[in-house]
Amino acid sequence: MNIIKQGGLFLILLCVAGVLSGCEDNVYNQQAGAFTLYQMADDGMGLKQSKYKTVADGDDTVEVVTELLDNYKLVDVKEFEIKEKQLSIFFSSAYYNLNSIDEVLLRAAIVKTLCQVDGVEYIEFFVDDASLVIDGTPVGVMSELSFLDSVGGNGYTRSKYATLFFSDLSGMGMKEVTVPLTYDMTVPFARLLVEQLISGPEEIEGVNTSDVRQTIPEGTIVNSLTLRDNVCYIDFSKQFLDIQAEVKSEIVIYSIVNTLCELSEVNRVQFTVDGEQRERYGDLEGFDVPFERNLDLVSGGSKG
Repeated sequence: MNIIKQGGLFLILLCVAGVLSGCEDNVYNQQAGAFTLYQMADDGMGLKQSKYKTVADGDDTVEVVTELLDNYKLVDVKEFEIKEKQLSIFFSSAYYNLNSIDEVLLRAAIVKTLCQVDGVEYIEFFVDDASLVIDGTPVGVMSELSFLDSVGGNGYTRSKYATLFFSDLSGMGMKEVTVPLTYDMTVPFARLLVEQLISGPEEIEGVNTSDVRQTIPEGTIVNSLTLRDNVCYIDFSKQFLDIQAEVKSEIVIYSIVNTLCELSEVNRVQFTVDGEQRERYGDLEGFDVPFERNLDLVSGGSKG
């Protein structure tokens, strides 16, 4: 009986120790100069975490950033600048010598670590003064939300359910389609959703195409997509202006807005075309201001 009681007490102590350990981590991360340092795992298959206390004065943001960046020896940081909560890091051309897996893991590690610094919410990488481009696509501004799925997984793709909004067959309304998508973690999920809308429902496995149709004009290219302060900024190529005669302008816009606003980090969407704001999109006025979710145009839905 005493053995059982002692065993039970031991288990309770273990549970308490686990709780206290978790509390200790939280307290640690709230201390001045205390960070969770993300680095590539030794096996190159993910990220590892460790506690890190800076030597630099916690109130000196420049010194803190400098010290944290010194932990990443695979790349050569030429300089950096901080302006309006955005940290711009400039690397030498040797950055492009990284293989694709090392590159995405290193990028995730740096962003997740540096976004803990007071005054840093967004980070953009530059190589020889030009914005980082991966596979022909500008990476743009990143935040810690850009890499939520990049730690602790097996491999570099993930599958998750996503809700997309396409036009109904009349072109006067929208239908909601929920499908599983397998995606490359090197590509921001918001960008993937827009690319799926551009490809159209025919290119998504499991979608019933008998009652939905593509909204975004064929040939449209995403020039850039960035997230900042819960606003998604999208710049499309000029082909975006070639609206299908059978689909209302507002259906095109709200298919994009409603899809992106399904993401917790997006509340509004701001559009530009080849870098320019326009007052109209087809017969839709006020195209130069951010759009919020509008479900009044949606009828029914389907599962993929």
